[in-house]
Amino acid sequence: MFFTRCLQILHRFASHWRAVLLLALLCGSAPAQAGGIRIDITKGGLTPLPIAIPSFINLSGDGQMSGGGTMGSQVAEVVTADLERSGLFRPISKSAFLQMPDHLWKNGPQFKEWRVIGAEALVSGAARQEGDQVVVDFFLYDVYQGNLIGKGKRFSAVSRNWRHVAHRVADEIYTRLTGETGYFTSRISFVSQKGNLKQISIMDQDGANRVDLTQGKELVLTPRFSPDGDSLFYISYESGAPRISRLSLLGGGSTVLTDYPGLNSAPSWSPDGRRMAFTLSMDGNPEIYVRDLMGSQPSRLTDNQAIDTSPSWSPDGQKIVFNSDRAGTPQLYVMDSRGGEARRITFEGKYNAAPSWSPRGDLIAFVHGGGGRFRIAVITPDGKNMRVLTDSWMDESPTWSPNGRVILFSRHNGSRSQLYSIDLTGYNERLVPVGGDSEASDPSWSPLIK
Repeated sequence: MFFTRCLQILHRFASHWRAVLLLALLCGSAPAQAGGIRIDITKGGLTPLPIAIPSFINLSGDGQMSGGGTMGSQVAEVVTADLERSGLFRPISKSAFLQMPDHLWKNGPQFKEWRVIGAEALVSGAARQEGDQVVVDFFLYDVYQGNLIGKGKRFSAVSRNWRHVAHRVADEIYTRLTGETGYFTSRISFVSQKGNLKQISIMDQDGANRVDLTQGKELVLTPRFSPDGDSLFYISYESGAPRISRLSLLGGGSTVLTDYPGLNSAPSWSPDGRRMAFTLSMDGNPEIYVRDLMGSQPSRLTDNQAIDTSPSWSPDGQKIVFNSDRAGTPQLYVMDSRGGEARRITFEGKYNAAPSWSPRGDLIAFVHGGGGRFRIAVITPDGKNMRVLTDSWMDESPTWSPNGRVILFSRHNGSRSQLYSIDLTGYNERLVPVGGDSEASDPSWSPLIK
């Protein structure tokens, strides 16, 4: 009865935009009805949820509907693309819609007209310009129960960041329908290559807004996002030898962090952003070290005649996983981040390397070699339930989405390297566009960008 009464009020005053938003916020404070829409994303091969996302209407500054402008349709297109790319949603073609966006916004949903085209969820939204800000409001409906899902929501940002607002809308829809945090307001760094030129590049998770951060004057490798998303570690050969540098994404330039004799490689941020795990060979063979980023001397964690490299922190900062050939072939080991005995966790195959600990803490992604192929696999931190996710010849450099549900990696197809993503159940493998015709490798996925 609560939702029915709210919808009646909404429809009655739908032409008064500010009243609509206020009432939707009040109505949305009630709990969703039992048995409503919920996508179980832990199941592989699920059928995508049919969702209708009409173009968002354009409003004038005083909230009245305006026939001009394209912002509303552009926002809806980004939201649609985000949700479709996740593999959990099937956006219905706009050509099938029976209720037009302006009528939907003004009068509320005619749920029968959405049920007949097979929609289970429906989004209604509007965009407007307020000074130098773009403001977007939207509502999410359960078509079969005929009610709002949660509250009406408003997001805003400076106009040039309108895509970020659209990604926030997609994140909110994803969260309400799956119960999991979305990942669309994140970015990806990677090594781009065109000819012999290699650069550190950064872009939105959907491939938009790409920026090349280095000039290609020296070899660069392994960009790695800081936990706050404001900086990158990367390897530079500007001096002719590998050195770990820190690049500010806020305009602070680049700073050399390590300049030790021999190999300086494989940097990894601690979850609190205060420490760095990395590989040095200054004492002979490559070993794992940890250093406080405020300037302390590095502390050596491993000490043997093998090659120890590619450290990755557990999300609580207590453990580090790395790969070592101390058993004769590259395998994964877990140890305390303060030092101590390392415990081997992989035993299947002769090559297991490049580990990346999930931000959820439940899985470690890595490269599994066997039969002349290198594929992306996952395993629990205690060495159980190993699963191979990809089925190609040369997949490497796995990195996790902020919500720990998707893995990004690079794939070599013949002479070309590209970025792909796959969900942790092994479904929904996708090519990730990087803009232009450059190759892409060695990706790193950022945290959510506010």
